[in-house]
Amino acid sequence: MLLVSNTRVATTPIAIVIYRRPALVRDLMKVLGQARPRRLWILADGPREDQGTQEAELCRATRNAAEEGVTWECEVRKVYSRENLGLKRGVESGLDSLFAEEREAIVLEEDCHPSLDFFSFCEEMLERYRNEPQVAAISGNCFLPHATQREADYFFSRYLHIWGWATWARAWNSYDPRSWAWPEGGFRTYFPEAKVRESHYWNRIYSGVTNGEIQTWDYPWVSHLWKRGWVSITPSQNLVTNRGFGPEATNTRDASVDVGIERVGSLLPPFRGPVGNIHADTALDQMVFRNHFLRTEGRLPLLSRLFRSIRKRWRTV
Repeated sequence: MLLVSNTRVATTPIAIVIYRRPALVRDLMKVLGQARPRRLWILADGPREDQGTQEAELCRATRNAAEEGVTWECEVRKVYSRENLGLKRGVESGLDSLFAEEREAIVLEEDCHPSLDFFSFCEEMLERYRNEPQVAAISGNCFLPHATQREADYFFSRYLHIWGWATWARAWNSYDPRSWAWPEGGFRTYFPEAKVRESHYWNRIYSGVTNGEIQTWDYPWVSHLWKRGWVSITPSQNLVTNRGFGPEATNTRDASVDVGIERVGSLLPPFRGPVGNIHADTALDQMVFRNHFLRTEGRLPLLSRLFRSIRKRWRTV
């Protein structure tokens, strides 16, 4: 990582996954203009035929916003689809193209806007764990409660959060979405010690993936990591904000959803790692499950919701 006039130069290739929201892409490109990656991949899905010319124009405007936003010296690689492949096939095929040529990369979707600390964190983790096959990916998100005491700057987790993430070709290229299947034994096939609520939650999610009700790329990808017994790296501070919630979103259309981001701050090198062997921190993963996954769906117990509401009001006084 080089520092030039307070501007970070990202030596790792960065890929952005875009579709039809040019305003979000313009803002994302402003952040990338500070990171100044030497190589940028633009992965863009095409418009849906049944949406007429309006969506086709939005897709064109979004691609233009990405291309025109490159105001620094940079090699730009474009993977543009003429037809609409959808969220699952579109992202998977784009990442296939990316990792056919790159040994590692940072990936950002158009609505996931990082802090500058995100780039240095990902680059350091990619280098530090490049030859550790048990480590599959790096996330930019932290969903731990604010009060969680942390001495290390990151931890190993069973969960990979993909609102800004990074991985190696060795991990992505091991994954074949065509052969993906959810095990008959469900979540406890991978995590026998899982509590009932966590097991039920993920079995319900993956039932939707299996029967086609949920069409997305990330759930099968994450379960591939579970099947292999791999872990991901989670920072102790949240480094990426998802600005895409709302009516134009592909998945989360409720702009008021509470995702459980409570830890926002700087995360600077040297990054202190956890003590001991590489393994998922089950206690912290349980906190993330309650604070993020249950909270996002509004499934927190009543007392927990009341406590969080009171604490939020107190912190704004």
